[in-house]
Amino acid sequence: MASVAGKPSDVASESTGLPVLPALQGLLPMLRRGQVVEVDGSGALSLALLAGASQSGSWCGVVGMPEGGMLAASEMGCDLDRLLLVDHPGDRWVDVTAALLEAVDVVLLRPPVRPQTGVVRRLVALARKSGSMLIAAGAWEGSSVRLRVESSLWTGLEHGHGHLRGRRVKIVAEGRGAGGRPRSAWVWLPGPDGSVSPAELAVVHDSAEVA
Repeated sequence: MASVAGKPSDVASESTGLPVLPALQGLLPMLRRGQVVEVDGSGALSLALLAGASQSGSWCGVVGMPEGGMLAASEMGCDLDRLLLVDHPGDRWVDVTAALLEAVDVVLLRPPVRPQTGVVRRLVALARKSGSMLIAAGAWEGSSVRLRVESSLWTGLEHGHGHLRGRRVKIVAEGRGAGGRPRSAWVWLPGPDGSVSPAELAVVHDSAEVA
């Protein structure tokens, strides 16, 4: 794959990072180059992690997430002009991911199967070497940070009627890259306007909890 403008030409240190949306900074202050973040429980959360980086001018790749929804990604703040999409990589998903890690700053991957140890080591080593950041949607052995949606609350329903307006979620961050102890935050994902914003002090009316 040809190099994409905006990709650092030299290997970046793990101390440098890419921005995340303000609503997520209490969980993950930045996306560190060479880091692997595991996301469990919400496709929307995976896409939200791309928003800050793409807004800052970084190129991002998305592999194996045809249901992601570019309209939703745009409303959450992603710059669609900075996204490279490979919806159906098939059996070559490892090679596609490897090529993107060498070409862009952040790669969001949903593996079709649980990755074998050799695949994990190869992609982690490549991310570190190229100064890229890997977001894995699903289980990933040895990830430095794990983000999960612990609870979810939709607004807009009253006694089973109405229109869903927003989703308030509690996100928990665990792992070495989360500061050594679990962190949690309530976030609109998405809010009534489709965006991602803090929801710690929100008063939720007409809500129905969703498993």
